[in-house]
Amino acid sequence: MKLAGTQTLPAPRQAVWRLLTDPVCLATCLPGCEKLEPTAAHTYRGELQLGVAAIKGRYSGTVKLEDIQAPHHYKLVLDGKGRQGFIRGAGTIDLTEQADHTVLRYSGDVQLGGPLASVGQRMLDGVAKMMLGQFFSALEAELSAMPGQAVRQGGLLNLWRALARWLRSRFGFKRQS
Repeated sequence: MKLAGTQTLPAPRQAVWRLLTDPVCLATCLPGCEKLEPTAAHTYRGELQLGVAAIKGRYSGTVKLEDIQAPHHYKLVLDGKGRQGFIRGAGTIDLTEQADHTVLRYSGDVQLGGPLASVGQRMLDGVAKMMLGQFFSALEAELSAMPGQAVRQGGLLNLWRALARWLRSRFGFKRQS
């Protein structure tokens, strides 16, 4: 499965880079992530609780950042497995500063195996887009928080943020202060 796209984030590139390389922030923003702990330089061990259609389960694996060119590029390599199958993939993240915003470009390829791979491609594409939307909404909330302010995160809250962000982009609604 191929993933690619862009996302504009309301913060300078350095702030976005700092959050995208912080395992605590990533664990908070990744849908279903229960743990993401450093094991070596730029290498993390994590656990996710995910469900796709009737196939739900816990996945354990590693995430490694490679080809790091701070603050604008890195390659992410992941390898995970659980009772419902395995996930392997690699992708790149590129950040470009544009006025007071940052444009994030991502592209990658993910391979799935086991019962997880038996779910239809259209459903997997939909789930991947939904999870990316939740991740970017959570990341945007972290970027918008005042220093020292804790941001509430959670599946439903991040889904709501993703829906609100989509409505704003689709219909031009303005954010209420």
